Amino acid sequence: MAEKSKRQSISILYVLALIPFLLVSCIGASLQIKINNDGSGTISQEYRIALELQNMGKTEGNEEMFPLPVGKEDLERTVARIPGLRLVSFASRQDEKDLIINADYAFDSPEALAALMGSGEQQLKVDFKEKKITLHFPAGEDGGIMFKEIMQTAFEGYDFSFSLTIPGQGKTAWLDGNGKIVQRYPGTCSVRNNTVEYTVPMGKIVNLENPLALEISW
Repeated sequence: MAEKSKRQSISILYVLALIPFLLVSCIGASLQIKINNDGSGTISQEYRIALELQNMGKTEGNEEMFPLPVGKEDLERTVARIPGLRLVSFASRQDEKDLIINADYAFDSPEALAALMGSGEQQLKVDFKEKKITLHFPAGEDGGIMFKEIMQTAFEGYDFSFSLTIPGQGKTAWLDGNGKIVQRYPGTCSVRNNTVEYTVPMGKIVNLENPLALEISW
């Protein structure tokens, strides 16, 4: 047990040293989006950040490289820059191992949704006229086998989950970096009428060998 704890501590230290290469600024994430017929809708986000990693980020002098936690003021500044976007609610709490941040938004148009979700590593591209939304995942950093093992350990037990409710019957296609359809992808994806759900262990999505995209249409 002590040996396992020691290995985990070493892994976390190594991860902190590699923060600039991490594809996400948190450990676990959940994103739920609902789009209405007129292009308006709602967004619910939840981030789970390991307290051990958060605290080490503070004590090791990595505040600038490790921008956690996200405060309400940060989100309010983002919302103020995007017309048609509102922050409906914000809450943060912690359990025995994680800091948990919840934020709910409302948007008046597809453009507002695209402006909020169209940046960062996991980009959401919105084409409402073509009735298509695409979630892009970049390839992981090529740091060798040890790097991949460290990432797998650091994100163990945490998932990325995504849910999109759209105005019509959902259809999905998985694409590679060249836009070609692929049959294999990490995690599980399902379609229930007008709702598409996707869940994947975070360790797998940050270790992708090649770019991948989930295209959703209706």
